[in-house]
Amino acid sequence: MPVYNEEKLIIPTLMCIPNYVDKIIVIDDGSDDSTCSLVLSYDDERVELIALGENKGVGNAVKVGFIRSLQYNIDIVAGIGGDHQFDLENLPLLLDPIVDDEADYVKGNRFLVDAKEVMPNKRYFGNIFLSMLTRMASGVHTIFDTQDGFIAISRKVIETVDWDIFWNGYGFVSDFIIKLAAYGFRVKDIPRRSIYIEGVRQSHIVISRYIRRCLPMILKGWLWRILHQRKIRKKLKKTK
Repeated sequence: MPVYNEEKLIIPTLMCIPNYVDKIIVIDDGSDDSTCSLVLSYDDERVELIALGENKGVGNAVKVGFIRSLQYNIDIVAGIGGDHQFDLENLPLLLDPIVDDEADYVKGNRFLVDAKEVMPNKRYFGNIFLSMLTRMASGVHTIFDTQDGFIAISRKVIETVDWDIFWNGYGFVSDFIIKLAAYGFRVKDIPRRSIYIEGVRQSHIVISRYIRRCLPMILKGWLWRILHQRKIRKKLKKTK
């Protein structure tokens, strides 16, 4: 769980995590509020806090959490934010495709439920634009809502990929899809509802700035996939 200045919502988020989850790894990305102290005071032995000390980007925080999970031999890792935007009653729906060997990486898709009615207009149309670009760059045309951070990933993927090549900042979810497609991993969407709490800012993203940052990243990812996909898959085939 990557967090950054989530003192208002981190505890409600932790309280919603189901009992069947074995480990909760919170990666603080340089918060300057009381997020870290709140996590440390939360009475749940499953919770581990990794405080990075400085802001290195949400993508980097997610990668740190994935790599840390290998020390616990966790088979499937779910990723959520600390902003209480995720309906964790649907967590089994996120995990099942990996359990059933239908996918290696699973993500939420709010467009299958209520995005048009609930998502703010700028985010809605910006998401459509970035989703279309990510589909083209990755070659994966069975997905949408590529900016959703409700994700699950198998240990096989975490152990296989070179995490140094993955994007560290916002937009990491698009980069994940592009890079995992190059590796030949299966990506699948599951429906999930949008959650926005009235009167509470749940995201630090300014959509216009976000799109400007994501565009070159997606373009570079597309070029990277064209140049490296065949070589990566050939190498993986030899190791099987």
